Amino acid sequence: MSSTNSSMSSDEEEKKEIVIKIVMLGQCGTGKSSLVIRFIKNEFLEDIKTTVGANFFLSSVNFDEKTYSIRLWDTSGQEKFNSLTPLYYRNSNIAILVYDIKNISSLEKVKFWIKEIKNHVRVMPLIVIVSNKMDEYNKELDFDTLVKAQEIANKIGAEFVQTSAKTGEGVNDLFTKITQKLVLERSSQICQTIDQTIFDTSPSQQIEIGSTNETDQNEKSTSKCCF
Repeated sequence: MSSTNSSMSSDEEEKKEIVIKIVMLGQCGTGKSSLVIRFIKNEFLEDIKTTVGANFFLSSVNFDEKTYSIRLWDTSGQEKFNSLTPLYYRNSNIAILVYDIKNISSLEKVKFWIKEIKNHVRVMPLIVIVSNKMDEYNKELDFDTLVKAQEIANKIGAEFVQTSAKTGEGVNDLFTKITQKLVLERSSQICQTIDQTIFDTSPSQQIEIGSTNETDQNEKSTSKCCF
């Protein structure tokens, strides 16, 4: 009997979903949503509506013969939603801070979010600073901004990634390699988060928090989440 129970426990352990929670932060217009859509659907939309509150996406990453469920919160960059944003990065495993290489003020916002995260979490997530829209990079005009971003990342021990949602440059590395790094270096943190994160597991789920149209209200009413 004891051997049967042991076997069942082993089977249950193998089937247990390994959840990684990622939150996207950054100033409005830096391309956070475009990065997510490029990763999820391998598409780039020229005209994309501004995120209201936050959008929720599901994906997965395979690594070392295991599948990791990616629970991804794409937050709004609008300041009026700043007070809600801690709900999304608490208990997160990875915080991706995005700035626009052509907009120096968006890099200042990255520093703001670093301070906010430090003030609101018990365990610091793996922080990644992302220089987006690198397809528009001009070395003469933007080199100093790139150097400053790298310096900020080095100062806090964050990862630094250059991406272009438009061309797809660096996007796969952003999500897959950072997830692998988390698994290799912070496996205990992932285990802690599994029990704290409860979501509907439908692969098509996408939630817009703060929208007012009927479709979005129906999505919110049928979804299950806690932070």
